[in-house]
Amino acid sequence: MLRFERVKIREEEPDNRTKSFTLEPLIEYSNDEATTEASRCIGCNICTQACPASLDIGGYINSTAIGDPAQTVRIVFENLPFPAIIGRVCTHNCEDICVMYDTGGPLAIRHLKRYAADKFDDYSKIMNVKRRGFLNRKVAVIGSGPAGMSTAYYLAIQGVKVTVFEALPVTGGFMRVGIPRYRLPDDVIDKEIRFIQSQGVEVKLNTRVGKDVFFPDIMNDFDAVFIGVGNHRPRMTGTTGSDAENIMHATEFLGKIALGEHVDVGKNVIVIGGGFTANDAARISMRLGANSIKIMYRRRETDRPGYPSTNADEEMEETLSEGIDYMWEVTPFEYVKEGNRIVAIKYWKNEMISDSTGRSKPVPIKEKTFTMDIDFVIEATGQETDFSFLGEDYAKRLKLTPQGHIIVDQSGMTSIPKLFSGGDSTNITRDLISAVRDGDTAVIGILNYLNIMDKVNEEYLPLLDRWKKFSPISAKMSYPDKIK
Repeated sequence: MLRFERVKIREEEPDNRTKSFTLEPLIEYSNDEATTEASRCIGCNICTQACPASLDIGGYINSTAIGDPAQTVRIVFENLPFPAIIGRVCTHNCEDICVMYDTGGPLAIRHLKRYAADKFDDYSKIMNVKRRGFLNRKVAVIGSGPAGMSTAYYLAIQGVKVTVFEALPVTGGFMRVGIPRYRLPDDVIDKEIRFIQSQGVEVKLNTRVGKDVFFPDIMNDFDAVFIGVGNHRPRMTGTTGSDAENIMHATEFLGKIALGEHVDVGKNVIVIGGGFTANDAARISMRLGANSIKIMYRRRETDRPGYPSTNADEEMEETLSEGIDYMWEVTPFEYVKEGNRIVAIKYWKNEMISDSTGRSKPVPIKEKTFTMDIDFVIEATGQETDFSFLGEDYAKRLKLTPQGHIIVDQSGMTSIPKLFSGGDSTNITRDLISAVRDGDTAVIGILNYLNIMDKVNEEYLPLLDRWKKFSPISAKMSYPDKIK
């Protein structure tokens, strides 16, 4: 009998998960739950049109429904080498346009991807990728985040020699230092990065371009270069009193925790900002022992980043269930200090007033001031790319948007010949799945630039756009005796 209601994924109790930095909030589907949920799919594949990476969602939901998670992983790998990672932290725009949305709820596409990927500790046991011989081309990738490692993987399996330069002591970029371990465990990242490296990708850790190796030398030594450096330079508000010692940007805060450092946040924490990073910083503060945590955002709840989407709703529900409060339409204007420490925050309440563009903007009501005692401040107020690693000459030649994003053409190439780019430094959406798409685009662009498209195996090229229900590539890999 056809089931319409979405199979609700189970959750760990908030009291349990807030005591752990590694306990995942969501409990993975069982075999029965996964096949039941996947069987709700009617196979229209409209979801693929909302996927930045153009995954064959209908194809891998179908393979999950018939109990073939290995096939699911193979289909995902056509465009995405991170099924377990994206199965946890994807923004899942695909679910927002699912035709089942108003008929029992959208398909749990993200959870089903995670379910299939977690069935395998080593993808080499199910992936039958035949690596090509060396094509006498070398490509450098700067940054080991989702854009960089996607680029590295799809180039490497075509026979291109790829070297990844990573400034951090760990691989993964923002996936490792910007997302808490309760959302994205280390062993999940390790598994997927390890498989990519097993395809011949060389990674040089603790190698900062501009210091340990120089960008002009990389440009001279390699046939093409891809930049996937992300946005790691904090953008602080400059609020009066922000020179105190007990204030930190969320990027730095999450990075320290991810690398094993301890941060004493005290008992009363304020997080400035309304996006996903603000939620993560607040939830980590709870796990560090704070008992009063408030997220302050200058706009309305409906104006927060990522809204409206099921992803934003899920994130907010989890945050609220852990005892964290939101304060909407407020503007902090002073951090009150005693010595070199902030002890209180002064703020105004705002009213939303429409401007000439029709968008409402927050305007402080300054007639009344509010004050709240605090022990620690975290500003989740955005970040930007540090381009100093390029050196003065290349930095001048690199064209940027007024907002500071790298401008690329349809092949992912920048204003500098043979230099490609993608990810958060380039893509305004700033999410992992879009970064992967940038990597896929750059792979095709780089292969064309290197003039070796006639030598590649087309079966293993990422498909940038598709409209189909099934994946003949994966089917051929799985059932070679039936499909010639």
